[in-house]
Amino acid sequence: MTKTLLLLSATVLLLPACQAGEKSANNTSEVNTVAAANTGADEQAIRGQVDHWLQLVKAKDAGGIAALYAEDGAVMPPNGPIVKGRAAIQKTWASMMQTPGFDLTFVPEQIIVSSSGDMALDRGTYRLAVAPDGTAQTDTGKYVVVWRKIGSEWKAAADIFNSDLPARGS
Repeated sequence: MTKTLLLLSATVLLLPACQAGEKSANNTSEVNTVAAANTGADEQAIRGQVDHWLQLVKAKDAGGIAALYAEDGAVMPPNGPIVKGRAAIQKTWASMMQTPGFDLTFVPEQIIVSSSGDMALDRGTYRLAVAPDGTAQTDTGKYVVVWRKIGSEWKAAADIFNSDLPARGS
């Protein structure tokens, strides 16, 4: 008897939600069109941030790069500890860019904006050139940046990258 009463109560509670679902099913294409338009605009905004980031790399502006990150953002470089917060991120970028011959480019291959419109995934590749001892070296690899929308701006929340080259000693 108790199970039947519980099942009946759940059915009564869910019935209005199902009926609302039928009404909203007629608007699905309209909602999907609006969502696609919004995610397209968000993707373009993120691509704009990536372009700005590349300009800041060329200018070797570590402070400007750090400002692209959320206050609690993190960088996870290869062979090193996680770096958290803008001040530490600025130091990390400044250190990388001080390497003689430093030249970095990266290209997003895929940007996916969440359906809620507040998070996005940016997956791509990079090319790095350095000459720390006067001998030019190049590296290619891949990266993932998780973007978070804060107010109306997209900020990097997490940034991880690693080389395509085999590990040393392998």
